[in-house]
Amino acid sequence: MDSGRDIHLPSARIEELMEAYVDGNADAFDELYRRVSQNLFGYLLRLTRQRERAEDLLQVTFAKVHRARGSYLRGAPVLPWMLAIARRSFLDERRHASSRTEDLSFDGNLPEPKAEDVAVPADLSAALERALDVLPEGYREAIQLTKISGLSIAEAADVLGTTETAVKLRVHRGYTQLRKELERFNRTV
Repeated sequence: MDSGRDIHLPSARIEELMEAYVDGNADAFDELYRRVSQNLFGYLLRLTRQRERAEDLLQVTFAKVHRARGSYLRGAPVLPWMLAIARRSFLDERRHASSRTEDLSFDGNLPEPKAEDVAVPADLSAALERALDVLPEGYREAIQLTKISGLSIAEAADVLGTTETAVKLRVHRGYTQLRKELERFNRTV
């Protein structure tokens, strides 16, 4: 079912693509997926720290986007809306798995830590990744949404379901902890 709406897909903004998709243009969804899936996947990968889980949650997110497309407010920024759906998908999945917090190996034993999991990172990029991993989840999410995904403070607040002040505070406190972690890395190198 094509709405007949004339839209040039490669040059359309993602909000225009979403509106065309809401109107029934399946090609608009394909283009929308192509444009935002990497951003959503990166966000989910950071939340889960597991590629397979992030891939699964990406599909869950797009299924929820499909079901919720009628509730999309025309003209509203699409990426924060989708990131909020991705975050809720992650939290739903985590709640369902809350009774089992460890990943068992195929033989049912807890896996032994690998040497690279314990070793000090070899470069700054790895050190930054390690430092982000030890941040409290609220700080890590605020930094990822604003600095990595490029959302405004207001958009990040919408995604996180909090105030702009809370997002600013989380980013500031997260940066403070990141600095301490990276200083510790510099002393060990």
